[in-house]
Amino acid sequence: MDSIYVQLCRDHSNIRQMLDAFEQLLAEMAREERDPSTLDLILEALDYIAIYPEKWHHPVEEMVFDLLLAKGNQGIEPELIARARAEHRRLGQETRRMKELFYAVANDCAVERDYLRGAAKEYLVAQRAHIMLEEHCIFPLMERYLGDVDWELVRDRLSECEDAVFGPAMRGQYEAVRKYVSNLPAAAPA
Repeated sequence: MDSIYVQLCRDHSNIRQMLDAFEQLLAEMAREERDPSTLDLILEALDYIAIYPEKWHHPVEEMVFDLLLAKGNQGIEPELIARARAEHRRLGQETRRMKELFYAVANDCAVERDYLRGAAKEYLVAQRAHIMLEEHCIFPLMERYLGDVDWELVRDRLSECEDAVFGPAMRGQYEAVRKYVSNLPAAAPA
């Protein structure tokens, strides 16, 4: 399979790990005796979830969606791709909202605990559902309908972008959350 497709799959795995870390950090935040760095780690995780998909992952998927739609094959449902695109926009907005909520907490603004917990749980459900939609419905279309020429078209349009947390040239600002994620127990495959 093409290296871009492999990277898209790896991205989903990395984002799932970050969502798992976010979920565990939420549980830690609820404890009275929590590590003071918990909130900083949550903010780093949300920053990663906001920046990397927006700057690389989703733009690549959007290019791939265009190629799939251009194929016009009967096995490709335009509604499914439209749904994934709408989710990209909605999840970007929801991630910004999550960041705003947790920055408000970091700045000692009053944010109701139950509201914060509920919003975070809804966010996790939406993110995970989106990943499942793509992996179960759209990625198989990529495997079936896209060939070497298609992937070269994507490659020609790409600007080099490396994953800031999981990539080899990781930025220092994500070091703490990378260490946290690497210490999480391995999750069962989705």
